[in-house]
Amino acid sequence: MNENVLACITAYYPGPEFENICRIISQQTGLLLIVDNSVEGNLSSQGINFSPNTLVVCNKNEDAISGALNTALKYARGHDFEYLHLFDQDTVPPADITGNLIPAFQTDPKAVIVSPRFLNSSTNFPGRVLLNINKWKVKNFWPGADIGIVNALFTISSAALIHIKRVPRDMFYDRRLFIDNCDVDFCLSLRNEGFEILVDTSVCVIHGIGSRKKGGGRWSATNYSPLRKQLSAKNRMMIWRRYRKNFPGYILNDFFCVPA
Repeated sequence: MNENVLACITAYYPGPEFENICRIISQQTGLLLIVDNSVEGNLSSQGINFSPNTLVVCNKNEDAISGALNTALKYARGHDFEYLHLFDQDTVPPADITGNLIPAFQTDPKAVIVSPRFLNSSTNFPGRVLLNINKWKVKNFWPGADIGIVNALFTISSAALIHIKRVPRDMFYDRRLFIDNCDVDFCLSLRNEGFEILVDTSVCVIHGIGSRKKGGGRWSATNYSPLRKQLSAKNRMMIWRRYRKNFPGYILNDFFCVPA
C-alpha cells in the first residue's frame, strides 16, 4: 500500500461493478476519496461495503467533473499527500497500477502527471496518445504494447497519477469546462509552465473512452447525447482560443482528426 497516495473516484450513479473497483483501488493507496456527484448525495447509504480507508464526500454535481477533481486536489494538498491518483467510476484498474506508475516520475524531474495506456472497453482498440513533437507538430499514436515511457501532450484524467508536490498550488481544473476537455486544459496549462506529461505504456487499464458504440474503430464517433456533443464542441472552441498561440499543432490536429 502506498500511504503517500490519495486516490479519488468521481461517482455519478455508478453501476454494480463499482464496489469491486473501489476495493482494488483502496488496497493500493493510503486513502480512497469518493466524490459523490449524484444530485441526492446518497451514495454512502446504498449499502456498498467500503474499506476502512475510504472517505465519501458529497459534491451534488457542483461544477460536474471539474468540481469533483478540484475537491480531490484541495484534499490532497490540505492533507499533505505526495500523489493524487484519479479514476472514473468505470475504469477497471490492475491491482498494482499505482505502485507501477510512481517510478516514472524519477525519469523526468519536470513530470507532473503519469498515465497508463488504455484499452477501450467499447471498441477493443487501444486508446489514443497524442505525442508532443514540437509546437507545430503532434502525432496520433495508439500504443497496443509496452514501448516504455513516452512524452504526451495531454492525458485523460482517469487513471492519471499526479505528483501533487510538483504542481503549483494555485492550479485547478477550470470549473467553466464542467466535463469535456477539463483534463486537456489542465495538462496544457501545466505544459505552459514548463512541466511534462508522461504515459507509461508498460501499464494498461481498461476504460470506456468516449462512450463509443460497440465494435467501433479508432475514429468512431462518441455515443453522447446531442446536448453533451454541443457542450463538448463549445469547450473545444474555448481550448482552441486559449492555446492557439502556444499549441497550434494540437489545435490543427483536433480540428481535422477528432470526431464529434
